[in-house]
Amino acid sequence: MKKNQIASNFQDTQKVISKFDSKNLEVDSFCLVPFTNIILEPNGDIGICRQKGSDFTFGNLRDNSLMEIWNGEEIRKWRKEFLTGEVEVCAKEFKYKKCNLCPQNNKLLDEVVFSEVQDSPPIKLTANFNGFCNLRCQMCDVWELPNGFYTEDNFWKYARKELFPNLKEIDMLSGEPFLQDDTFKLIEEVSSINPDCEWTITTNAHYQLSGKIKEYLNSITFKNLIISIDSINSETYSLIRKRGKLETVLQTLDDYVEYEKERIANSKSPLNIKLNFLIQKDNWKELKSILEFCNSNSVSPFITFCYFPDGYSLLDLDVSERLDILRFWLRDMDYVEISTAARVIRPLVDSLNGIDKAEIVSTIQNLKSLT
Repeated sequence: MKKNQIASNFQDTQKVISKFDSKNLEVDSFCLVPFTNIILEPNGDIGICRQKGSDFTFGNLRDNSLMEIWNGEEIRKWRKEFLTGEVEVCAKEFKYKKCNLCPQNNKLLDEVVFSEVQDSPPIKLTANFNGFCNLRCQMCDVWELPNGFYTEDNFWKYARKELFPNLKEIDMLSGEPFLQDDTFKLIEEVSSINPDCEWTITTNAHYQLSGKIKEYLNSITFKNLIISIDSINSETYSLIRKRGKLETVLQTLDDYVEYEKERIANSKSPLNIKLNFLIQKDNWKELKSILEFCNSNSVSPFITFCYFPDGYSLLDLDVSERLDILRFWLRDMDYVEISTAARVIRPLVDSLNGIDKAEIVSTIQNLKSLT
């Protein structure tokens, strides 16, 4: 029998809550991200949090060094909010997304130094080196961003000496990583001096898994391989991910599943394949189907909600339409599935008022009582 990935995700979140309790951290007011992570944007901007988006930045490498930005006034202020429990910057994220409880992020919780000022470089690097991408997704403009910003002088020389040796994790995003030379350079640089660093790579899988890619991947330790598939209907997929074909992505997914078996047979880390499904106006009816697809293919669901651009978000719909969507979802989903999809259910529930909200909350509570 195949592992139930949905139940596993639910259990992992409960473990995170227990771990917070053991460290006397408040579930509703602490996040480890600004103590661990730094994001490189294609134009040199430095961010911290994926959930806050590319507009939430703290400086640019044109103006300051990475360590100057890492301990800048605004970042220290943000860390202080989490240390004191007086959360303002992330109030909406704590309420709607609960992203601070992400099991994957919180694997670094034991490494956190609980201080406004961080004496050491970040232990996690999220690398959005370039905007180059082979798709033109309707909800994304990353392909419009520049390429080739990161040079020896503004990044590689410093990173090779100070950053790479101490990294616990690397997260590759932006554009399509496997079509960018900087991705393969980063793999070479880090694997040669820090082979224990764990990698997460997010990909659109819209290419052939070649021998060259496998050769590079064989040199790194995986935390996750995240494949973005926003529909399992070919017409809807092509509508959302323009220039894309669903059959190409599904074939590459199959190839990665087989490659994972090769890695395990050769005593290498599994890929831990996850499917990123971004809920938006064109695909919301597929929520139940995508959870079933993940279970049947032994991949873990990573369900996310489209907030921006507004025109693609479910929050842009009339109240009656949002209520109908929630009723549609809850009609044949159990509580574990609802918990797995909480990031997309919660913002819709919180957008309702009065009797409508009470109806949905009551339905969820009844489903919970049956668990």
